[in-house]
This record gives sequence, structure tokens and C-alpha cells, in this order.
Amino acid sequence: MESSTPPWPNLNRLSLLISTILLAYTLTHFVSISVLQFNLSLLGIYFPIRINFTTLVTWLVAGLTASGTAWLLQSHPTINQRVISTFGHWLLPSLTALVLMRSINLLNFGIAWWIAALGSGLLLVLVLSAEYIALDGSSPFYPLAEIAITGVSIVLFLILAISLHAAEARLFYRVPILSLAALMVYTRVINLRQPGKWALTQASVSFLIIGELAAGFHYWPIGSIVFGLVLTGPLYALVEVNDALPNQEHGLIPEGLLWPGLILILSWGGGFFLSTVS
Repeated sequence: MESSTPPWPNLNRLSLLISTILLAYTLTHFVSISVLQFNLSLLGIYFPIRINFTTLVTWLVAGLTASGTAWLLQSHPTINQRVISTFGHWLLPSLTALVLMRSINLLNFGIAWWIAALGSGLLLVLVLSAEYIALDGSSPFYPLAEIAITGVSIVLFLILAISLHAAEARLFYRVPILSLAALMVYTRVINLRQPGKWALTQASVSFLIIGELAAGFHYWPIGSIVFGLVLTGPLYALVEVNDALPNQEHGLIPEGLLWPGLILILSWGGGFFLSTVS
């Protein structure tokens, strides 16, 4: 029996949510407050913590996107038919909003910024629509939503890694942020492919490996794009390796390791090529 669920979210709610998020992006260019700075010393390491208006708006955007996504998903017909937890569907929209905000704020406020903001709005529409569709596993559009969410998740991690490297974020901040982002991406994609499963044990492996790689390449004289590639490739490969892992029904699938290996070769090979020509 085919699902009668409409393929798209409520347009009024969707447009209101997107416009509110984009409005929050622009606030940092028109409003400013005095910077609050705290000095923290831990194990002999000095950490200056700065809190400004951009920091406050960042947390506002995270909470706004999460609550807005939950509000948007409440219009889904299956919500009224059975009890569904929408928590997992908040992760990618929140990460998308935060990564896009950090990325476009690296641009000067002008035409380029507005073009990037427009592109960010369109990407948010894609992510929210895909999460809406993915709420119903019986929807004929579910495979397309899975592909969209997987692709956007990997690209967002790449953008996050590049922007952190370009902003010269300190190791103390860079490693936890990238490790947590890798954990979020891994669990979300696996949950899409295997509904009801979060694979936290396997996700902890990606958390540790990506954190170790981020720390290891922190001081290497490589460009931001190369830094992003050498982290994103292993993360995507780890996601694909999950399909080849042994389970109760099937043993280890050696053929399933070919695609992850190819991903590693392409990503690290591309990074090596870029580092040699730059």
C-alpha cells in the first residue's frame, strides 16, 4: 500500500523558518555588543574565551533551527497516526544552519555575502524537505531523501573542516568540533539506512579517528581544502564500511570494502595533488 503522505512540508511554516534563520544571519552585521572575555588556564595551557554578539546569535540559530524543525515536522500526517520521535531529524538542519552561518560570515558583507546567503537558504530548504520526507519510511520519495541527506551531511562536514582551518581555529576548539560533527553525521546517515539504529558504538570509532586526524594534520603546512579532504574522505569511508560489517544475518562482506577504499584513495590522492600544485 502506497503512502498518502504529501511529499513536501507546509510551505508557510517552511518559508517562515527559513526567513527567520536568514534574518538571524544578518543581525551580526547590524548589531554589536561589547566583547566579554574570560581567561581560562587548564593544565598550564591558556585559553582565552571571547563572547560577542556573533557567539550569542550562533547559539540562537542552533536552538531556533532545532525547535523550528520540530515545529515543521508536526505538520506531517504520520505524526497524528503514531508516536514518532523527531529528535534525530533535528541534527542535520541544526548542523547545516551553524556551518552555513560560520562559512558565510567569513565573507565581506556585500554582493558575495548576499549570494551566499541565498544559496544557504536554498540548501536549508533542501535539508528540511528531505528530513520531512524521511519521517515516513514508506514514502516512495524516501530513497531520494536518503541520498540528499547523506550528500549534504558529507559536504557540510567538508565545509566545516575547511572553514575551521581557514579561520585558524585553535587545536583545543578544532578537534572537539570536528569530532562531534563526525559523530552527528555518522549516526544520522546510519539511522537513515537502518531505521531505528543509531550505531553509537561504531560512531564512537569515527569520533576518535576523525579527532586524531584533525589533531595530526593541525600543524601540517597544507591548505584548507586539503585539510578538509583528508578528514572528509575517512569519515565517508567509515560510513560506507558500516554496510560491510558482520551482523547476525551475514558475515563480513569483503566486497563492501572496495568502495570505502576507493573513497580514501580519491580523497587523499586529491589532497596530495592539490598540496603539490599549490
